[in-house]
Amino acid sequence: MTSRLPWDQPVSSGTAKKVLELCNIGPHTDLAHFRILDFGCGNGRYLEVFASCVPRSNLYGAEISADQVARVREKGFFCLQLDPKESYLPFANESFDVVFSSNVVEHIPRRLYLEYLLEIYRVLKRGGRFVVAAPNYPIKRLYDIKKAITSDFVHYYLFDDPTHCNKMSIFRLERDLSSLFKKEVYLEPTYIFFQHRIPFLRRKRVRHLLRMLGDKVSGYCVK
Repeated sequence: MTSRLPWDQPVSSGTAKKVLELCNIGPHTDLAHFRILDFGCGNGRYLEVFASCVPRSNLYGAEISADQVARVREKGFFCLQLDPKESYLPFANESFDVVFSSNVVEHIPRRLYLEYLLEIYRVLKRGGRFVVAAPNYPIKRLYDIKKAITSDFVHYYLFDDPTHCNKMSIFRLERDLSSLFKKEVYLEPTYIFFQHRIPFLRRKRVRHLLRMLGDKVSGYCVK
């Protein structure tokens, strides 16, 4: 039976390509020593994307759900089960080239979320990347209504997930990351319709100011 939850669907080829690009994985990458932590890995669908080019022995998952941890381990990946009351990651300093996290931070109470940011900063190598995506409130709700009408996941999108206890916006996430990662934070500007025809919209500063339109409303935005 097909799952009624979006995150149980396979990652699309377009999204997979974009994720690998954001994680700086390409022909130049020393894959034998390239290590990735998928923080909040769910059923491991992004680990499978990374496994298309990175050795499985270099891929690590971390997840709170015991059922999901079991599913990820069955797929042959290392998966750490997180303690819902603690934020410690049992890895040495500077262990990973990339920490990846997709639609996870909004499910973590703010205190633990901020503590996890410190842990993620600690386990990242110098020059490493924290690739993180989260819903952009309140614009997310407009996207949800659109998806409820056009997708098979009507109930999920029509009634906002109550576990989104740490409601994020692009501005808030950028501010939180900037306070920790300082000048290392890079927010990919939202794509604005017709920007290729209107020179004014191609200016980076303008696109940053317009990014409040948010993820998947005017294009995409990756934190």
